[in-house]
Amino acid sequence: MSTPSTPNKPLRIRDLGYSPGIHTPGPSNTILDVPGVHISQTTVPTSPNLPSWSTAVKGCTIITPRPPKEFYKPCAAGIFCFNGNGEVTGANQVRDWGFVNMPVGFTNSLSLGSVFNGIWDWVLDQQDAMGWSSLDKARHYGTPVVGETADWLVNSVLRESRLGGEEIKKCFEGLRNLEDGGVVQEGQFGGGAGMTCHHHAGGTGTSSRKVGGGEGSEREYTLGVLVQSNYGHLIDLNIGGVPVGKILLKDREKDNPSPSTDQGTDVHAPSEQGGRTDAGSILILLITDVPLETHQLNRLARHATAGLTKVGSYGVGRTHSGDIFLALSTAEQGPEQLDPDTKMRHMNPTQTYEREVVRNESVDAWFYAAAEAVEEAVLNSLVGGTSGVVGMERGTVVPGLPVERVKQILEEHLVKV
Repeated sequence: MSTPSTPNKPLRIRDLGYSPGIHTPGPSNTILDVPGVHISQTTVPTSPNLPSWSTAVKGCTIITPRPPKEFYKPCAAGIFCFNGNGEVTGANQVRDWGFVNMPVGFTNSLSLGSVFNGIWDWVLDQQDAMGWSSLDKARHYGTPVVGETADWLVNSVLRESRLGGEEIKKCFEGLRNLEDGGVVQEGQFGGGAGMTCHHHAGGTGTSSRKVGGGEGSEREYTLGVLVQSNYGHLIDLNIGGVPVGKILLKDREKDNPSPSTDQGTDVHAPSEQGGRTDAGSILILLITDVPLETHQLNRLARHATAGLTKVGSYGVGRTHSGDIFLALSTAEQGPEQLDPDTKMRHMNPTQTYEREVVRNESVDAWFYAAAEAVEEAVLNSLVGGTSGVVGMERGTVVPGLPVERVKQILEEHLVKV
């Protein structure tokens, strides 16, 4: 039986017969299910001089956790670095201040600086439009949050992978939320362009979960996840506890018994790639509307690892990988500045926030939801990359996940209880 896909409804992991976890997804099963979240993606050919046989692309993803006109309102934040061969700018602000008050961008390694500058350009434009003074800008200072993964296997002419200012500006113009018709394109779109996952085309993936609302809960909240996958060897790929990667490798060995560039099932065989080209990285963004404090968001970010290992098993966090996870809460916490009628002094007076905070004994459900949504988002990035991608060098072909075969494998081996 074929697995249908239409331009309006691309394939996702649930179409292959696997639904991770116990919590219910939001209406779109994307990060846009969190109220106020806006997203935009830009995807363009890596070079105007690409050979006709290459489909290499580059891009960026821009997220504002709140509506764009409210970008400066702080979101409580936490961060976790599982393996550090990568970068997320603004991480020191998160660790020190405990909040984010800037847009978030995901892109490729050489475009990190371009997106950082592009965020500043957009922010300054917004501040000027609001009539902010230099003092207003200084008191609302923040560091743009930009994460990167290395697309060097696909975009091997590295200087060509840099995005230009106009491309980033155009991305900001496309910011939409779910109510405005916003969508998240998975696979080789936005910052996920040019990325690979378990030796297949990967990139952008997303999912969401609803938490609370049952007996004893005060209300229902939403957790949304966005990943940029660019990590993993095929032998380590698991779906729902099924060693799908090993099965696909055995399929390849049967079809082509001659030596290939893939390590196959021999984990000690030499690999032609190395460093970040081989080990890759993954960025994970978790956004929720539940009122979590910074220490709770740090814990939530750490628990993203549980979802990642459900897919990548023992192979996550390799030494050349940059695995950095950021968690944000959009619950209102009030301004970071003193009251408007309070004059700034050498030693400012003490003023406090008044806000709700989730109780410690309530957080386990959020750990579960984070792991579930991360697992599903990573798998959606793989399924979204089904069309594959051809790199800038002849012979660099990254296949899409063979969804029909994976669906068959899951039908045969997935344990359903």
